[in-house]
Amino acid sequence: MITFVYRPLASTDDATWRAFVATNINLLTGHVVKAVYKCDAYFVDLNTAPLNVVNQTRYWFGLFSHQGTGLWKGLLQVPLAVTQDDDDASIMVGP
Repeated sequence: MITFVYRPLASTDDATWRAFVATNINLLTGHVVKAVYKCDAYFVDLNTAPLNVVNQTRYWFGLFSHQGTGLWKGLLQVPLAVTQDDDDASIMVGP
């Protein structure tokens, strides 16, 4: 599972983002997620440089778009709606 995510409003600079990741390591670090939840889950930080987003998207698309035999796989996009309540809670809680 690859999640494309914008940083929480209270964690847009690099220092608060690192603190946010450290606080939520069980949700944002691949090997930890696999150990805890038994699934391969990764995220792409949409607040990084555009070239980084493009490179990560290309990597994950190449990895998951077809089988080793050359057969194409399907990709599924599931938008997760963020409400104003989510934004307000993020600001109140902070990193």
